[in-house]
Amino acid sequence: MTASSSQAAPSARRRVLLSRDTLVGLLVVLLAMAVCAGLGRWQYGRFEDRRDQARIVEANYDAEPVALDQVLDHPAADLGPEEDWTPVQLRGQYCTDRACELYVRNRTQGSQVGFWQLVPFEADDGTVLLVVRGWVTAHDQDSAPADPPSVPEGQRTITVRLRPAEPPLERRGNPRGQVHSVAPEQIASVLPAEQFGDLDADLVTGAYGSLVSEDPPADKPTALEPPDTSLGPHLSYAFQWWIFALFFPAALVYRTHRLIQEESDDDDTPSRAAREPRARRRSRDEEEEDALLEHPQH
Repeated sequence: MTASSSQAAPSARRRVLLSRDTLVGLLVVLLAMAVCAGLGRWQYGRFEDRRDQARIVEANYDAEPVALDQVLDHPAADLGPEEDWTPVQLRGQYCTDRACELYVRNRTQGSQVGFWQLVPFEADDGTVLLVVRGWVTAHDQDSAPADPPSVPEGQRTITVRLRPAEPPLERRGNPRGQVHSVAPEQIASVLPAEQFGDLDADLVTGAYGSLVSEDPPADKPTALEPPDTSLGPHLSYAFQWWIFALFFPAALVYRTHRLIQEESDDDDTPSRAAREPRARRRSRDEEEEDALLEHPQH
């Protein structure tokens, strides 16, 4: 490379690097990288949540049942995240008053939508726990449970897995005996208080129970499906977003390099033309001499 071309290259590099298109491209790349990095972190956070939930299920789901007061200090206590799915055992009886038999709307089992049968269970110490006994299909024609089993009477021992109470949903027009969520404090207003001792003090408000077994056994709705402990695709999605974030700076570097090369080539073109010697124009005598050599006269 000659001195002129070596001086042209830095000039082309400066022009390209400091051009408006390059600066705008850099801003776009930084924004795109930030978006991809954020989406990757979001997917990784979802992976961590699924992983933590799976660990809790694996630790608690098949554990030996314990007494309710070993998990909840008092009825108003919230169920801690680490105690989710913990099996507990209670001795007492269901409330068999018709007003106590509730159905939670819009609950899926497989591909079907139906109801949870929800009944208060009063333990021997007076504690009242809302228990989901299982899933009931819905009538095709109207939004009502189809042939639910009756609530068993008499003393019995039940084993349930504790689940955190659901938030209340303010919706009007529920049919009698139906609710939208397992929200104990909201449900307390529709329960017959005369069936219990002190419902306001004894009702467990931070959790409900998902039925595992009853002794003596009784007819019950379809058992709820076990929780999904798969981790899903979130971790692979996170890495995909992070790898995709690297594409943008790589593309900008490649584009900038090509532009610098093109600018340098354009700067070198006049200098090369100046260095090439121009062909000398031949004189008339030289042309006549060449013609005699090619066709000699005899």
